[in-house]
Amino acid sequence: MSIYLYGFTLSSAPHDFEDLSGVDDRGLFLVTCGDVSAIVSSYDYDTLHIRGKDIFAHQQVIRGLMDQASIIPLEFGLTLKNLPAVEDVLLKNQEHLRIELHRVFNKVEMEVALRFASNDLFEYMVGKYPFLGEEKAKVVNGRLLYSLGDRARKCEKFEHELKKEKDAYASKVDELIGPWCAEIARSRLIHRDHAVATFNCLVNRERLKVFEKSIYDAAELWGGDLLFSLNGPWAPQHFCNVSKIAYA
Repeated sequence: MSIYLYGFTLSSAPHDFEDLSGVDDRGLFLVTCGDVSAIVSSYDYDTLHIRGKDIFAHQQVIRGLMDQASIIPLEFGLTLKNLPAVEDVLLKNQEHLRIELHRVFNKVEMEVALRFASNDLFEYMVGKYPFLGEEKAKVVNGRLLYSLGDRARKCEKFEHELKKEKDAYASKVDELIGPWCAEIARSRLIHRDHAVATFNCLVNRERLKVFEKSIYDAAELWGGDLLFSLNGPWAPQHFCNVSKIAYA
């Protein structure tokens, strides 16, 4: 027997666990120490057993909790040996958890993803930068560069200008939607081909509508060149520094 952790919340925050079922079909409860509570359930095993239904249950609990109050969500699979171990974590990390919870209080995470609208990225870039058309005539290993199936990645000039184009659009969108975010972060993942940029946005719940309108405004401005994808609201996974939480 052990204790499964879903996240942390302010002890003063209201929670209703009646309609929520956790991992291993167990009920949820709070372990409270000072200003912070851990959201947990009992777990029948000493080590984690990965089952698809439990991953889904974890995700559903996080979604249900974020609709009720601000939380620091944890990734699937964190267990502690008993309730005193949970209390020890709360004691050791009280100040850090309190600061993080106040930082994300009444806020949710939204994701904004940008992609080029054109099906033919090479032709799109040539249309904006005609000098790239000269690359069509280049021969690589006896074959025309343009005829290669992966032609968008074979030309250094193309790659250089494409990166500049992505960075320029990312900066423009950031300037437009950023003022409506409490925090905004551009994903560091490498975006290949049509993907331009992905933003993780921490947004106050009261500003969600005006934030969404800023996305629509951006789509009207650059809709001929870009496709916009808006996802969320989610618990603020990318904005909670869980790496600093000490469990031992």
